[in-house]
Amino acid sequence: MLAFSLQAGGQNLPSLNSLSLKFAPQHAVMSGYWLEIEHQRASHPQQSFTLTPQLYSGPAGHPDGLRKVNPLNEDESVRGFGVQVQHRLYEMPSKASFPAGFYVSYGPHLQYFQMAFHRNSWREIQGPGDLPYYEYGPVRFTEKIVRYGASVQLGYQAPLPPGPVFLDIYVGMGWRHSNSNSDIEGSQYRSGSSDYGHRGFYFPAGVKVGFALSALSALRPRTPAAM
Repeated sequence: MLAFSLQAGGQNLPSLNSLSLKFAPQHAVMSGYWLEIEHQRASHPQQSFTLTPQLYSGPAGHPDGLRKVNPLNEDESVRGFGVQVQHRLYEMPSKASFPAGFYVSYGPHLQYFQMAFHRNSWREIQGPGDLPYYEYGPVRFTEKIVRYGASVQLGYQAPLPPGPVFLDIYVGMGWRHSNSNSDIEGSQYRSGSSDYGHRGFYFPAGVKVGFALSALSALRPRTPAAM
């Protein structure tokens, strides 16, 4: 990474102050919606910072197949949010109006999930004369998860001619830890490296579709100067 940074610092790029937005569609299978904002400062044209707010809402995903730890859970849903911050170092100068080419990035992330599911269990209800009795049936349970960690990623960002749309393809390695508070003993969401409550090493990979906001000004027709 140090050699990569020194090589990036030795190159000269056009003076840009670009801003771009990206969407990572692969997280939708987990009911997650990630919008990445990348900002490149003119004073450091081969470096940029990314901020990725995350929103989770909808059915809980099953990325690792059927969860062996909770096969009886039904109607699983997730609500939550998160944020990821990364510093990027690009290898080569970019001729586009936004950073492009091979890069390495690194940074931390923090996420919060509130899981809800139903499972058949005994529950106490009020009977005739307000007398309590137990009934066996679906009961709603919840689990709250706080997850944090960091990752290092290698990627390639390439424009799709002729417009300001581009693709960002990446792979990497990271580590994360999670704490959970569940109505049932033990976490229900640690079936694999893609699950909501996963702990340990993981390998992020995917693709992002981006749009360079800085290119909008270049696409606008210019008004002829008055004579």
